[in-house]
Amino acid sequence: MDAIKIDNLTKRFDAMIAVDGLTLTVSRGELFGLVGSDGAGKTTTMRMLAGIMDPSSGDAWIMGRHVGREGESLKGASDT
Repeated sequence: MDAIKIDNLTKRFDAMIAVDGLTLTVSRGELFGLVGSDGAGKTTTMRMLAGIMDPSSGDAWIMGRHVGREGESLKGASDT
């Protein structure tokens, strides 16, 4: 099972696209980082993964749980 799977995640704020079709897979035990200049969409991506912000389109899963549909079950969960 992937720790994080992101498929075509997009976030729009009116005419501005903050995250544009992000696809990413992070395996269990793998370390990764989001690196980019100011305004690149790093914080927006993390907010969508944390369930703080809804994506405009696309999907994301953490430890097999869909962030949009099962987001509440992810809060405070530990899956070691």
